[in-house]
Amino acid sequence: MAEAGDLAALALESGHPERFVWIDEKGAMADIGSSPADPGVYRKHDLRIPPSVGWSTLHPRAQQLLADVLLLLNLTERSGAVEDLEARLERTNRASLPPCPAEDRRPLQPERTVGMPGAAEPGSTRLRDCPFELCPYPPKGELPRAELREPFCRRQRALVAVHSLHRRKALWQGMTDHELADFRTAMATRTRTPDR
Repeated sequence: MAEAGDLAALALESGHPERFVWIDEKGAMADIGSSPADPGVYRKHDLRIPPSVGWSTLHPRAQQLLADVLLLLNLTERSGAVEDLEARLERTNRASLPPCPAEDRRPLQPERTVGMPGAAEPGSTRLRDCPFELCPYPPKGELPRAELREPFCRRQRALVAVHSLHRRKALWQGMTDHELADFRTAMATRTRTPDR
């Protein structure tokens, strides 16, 4: 994806790779993060990106890319038989994005939970003629690679908030700001524990 290449170039140009790239998607999303360390201070590790860095230290463009990479990983690497995973990996091995993150996120149905009526098999809610056959998103209660946490999703929603002065959708996100914000809100509510 061109965005990943642009962010890698910005990491090199800026001298602050922790703002534009991450080591592990799940680790970067799970940790909110802390300020980058002072390069003049001794550290126990010799890593260009310290382990304490999380999603909040990433540039907004990198945060949006991280969110959609995790979305695609969860769609592809969901639970199921090994041969099903291999088939999904084969279908996603293309130079283009599926329409669900790029054009219309309604087929993802993030509000689904385990035990809801209706089909939830990969491809059952896909857009017409979608060759990826990944939708819907794994229901809440199944453990995808990394469930996107509420603070992370709320930040994603804030990045495209209508009243924000700095709002900017990523170039690959072809839906309206409202559609994207509604999707991010639905993703944020997945991880809430219901009141008892």
